[in-house]
Amino acid sequence: FWICGLLILLLVFFWLSRRTVADAAPHPAPGKGFVGLISEAFASKWALFGGLAIFLYVGAEVSIGSQMALFLNSNAIWGQSDLPFTVPLLSHAMGSDGVPGVSLQEAGKAVAFYWGGAMVGRAVGSALLAKFEAPRLLAFFTAVACALCLYVFAFGGVSAGFVALGIGLFNSIMFPVIFTLTLDRSSASQEATSGLLCTAIVGGAFLPLLVGAVADRGGYVAAFLVPAACYLVLWAFAISAGKVTPQRETEGTVVH
Repeated sequence: FWICGLLILLLVFFWLSRRTVADAAPHPAPGKGFVGLISEAFASKWALFGGLAIFLYVGAEVSIGSQMALFLNSNAIWGQSDLPFTVPLLSHAMGSDGVPGVSLQEAGKAVAFYWGGAMVGRAVGSALLAKFEAPRLLAFFTAVACALCLYVFAFGGVSAGFVALGIGLFNSIMFPVIFTLTLDRSSASQEATSGLLCTAIVGGAFLPLLVGAVADRGGYVAAFLVPAACYLVLWAFAISAGKVTPQRETEGTVVH
C-alpha cells in the first residue's frame, strides 16, 4: 500500500509537471521521427558499442545481485561456516539465528553489502573521476570486477563470499561513465544515442536468465563466469574509448 501511494504521488507530480518536462526534453530535428532516431543510432558504431556495454553492465550487476543470497547460502560458500558472524558490521546486519552456518534468510540480509558497495563506490568514484581520466578509471574498475568474478570461480570457499560482495564497489561508476563516454564518441545525435543506451538496460532482464541456466547446470560458483565475460567486454570498451577522440570535443560541445 505504501508503494501504491508513492506511485500515485509520482503520477500526480508528473501530471502537474508535464509542461516543464515537455519544454526541457530534447526535440528531434524536423522530419526525424522515432524511426529516424533508431536508424541514426544504429548507424553509429559507438552508439552500438555503448549500447552493448550498458546491456552487459546492467545484466552483470543484476545477475550477481539476484543470485547472491543463494550463492552465499550454498554449502560451497557460507552455508556451513560461521566465519561471516565474526565480522562486526556484517554480523550485526545478518543477525545470527543461533543455528550453525548461514541460512538463506541471513544470506539475504548480507546482500545489502553488495548494493551498498555500489553506493559507497559511487561517492568515491566521483572523487576519483576528478583526478583520473574516465576511460582509464573505467578500465581499472572493470578489470578488478572481472578479476573478482574469476577469483570466485577459481577458488570458491568462504573467502569467495566476501570477494563476491566486493564486486558491487566496482560496479559503482560504470553506468554514468559508459553513458558519458558513448555520448562523447557517438556520431549520432545525443537524443538518438541516449535513447538507445536507456533501452539497453533490458540486459538486466535477459542476462540473469543465462546466469540462472549456468547455475542450474554447474552451480552458483560457475555462474560467475558469465559476469566475468561481461566485465571483460566492458574493459575492452574502456580501452577503446581511451584511444578515440571524442566527437563532441572536436565539435566544441563536450558533454560533461
